[in-house]
Amino acid sequence: MQEIPTATDIRAYETVALFGRLLETAVNRVLQQKFDISWEEYAVLSALHRSPHQFLHMTEVATALGFSRSRVTRAITRQELQGRVTRSACPRDARATHAAVTAQGTALLDRISDTYEAAVRGSLTRLSIGAEQVEGLVKQLEPLSDLRARSGSAINCARRRLSGAPNSS
Repeated sequence: MQEIPTATDIRAYETVALFGRLLETAVNRVLQQKFDISWEEYAVLSALHRSPHQFLHMTEVATALGFSRSRVTRAITRQELQGRVTRSACPRDARATHAAVTAQGTALLDRISDTYEAAVRGSLTRLSIGAEQVEGLVKQLEPLSDLRARSGSAINCARRRLSGAPNSS
């Protein structure tokens, strides 16, 4: 049986949502001005780059970032046009598409990383969020990062891609 949200629950949701929007907007502004890339595009590149084989199924990108599949598709398409990402068919599942970060995408991430971190820190400072509060917030919200956990599908696909083995499904 699911409990009915209280006024406190709703206020907590609204506060966290507002915090996320304010932070995303501030960081997005910096990334757009300095690198002509949106925060959303940066997040997609970063997720691909952090993955063990630097590629993920499109649905895994969406799950890892909490984005809709259409939002990921738009971000990947923009990145692909810039040469930062490539797409390919999954060798294990004809319905799935892989997105992979390119050398150009990795180079951009390397150039952006210091600016991104400074933008996040500066935004937290402007939002009057101190180190202790950030640490507490991370501890409270850390369980949500389990949403980033991926299935083994990309790892299995990586083995097949790297070995050149034909699809046995």
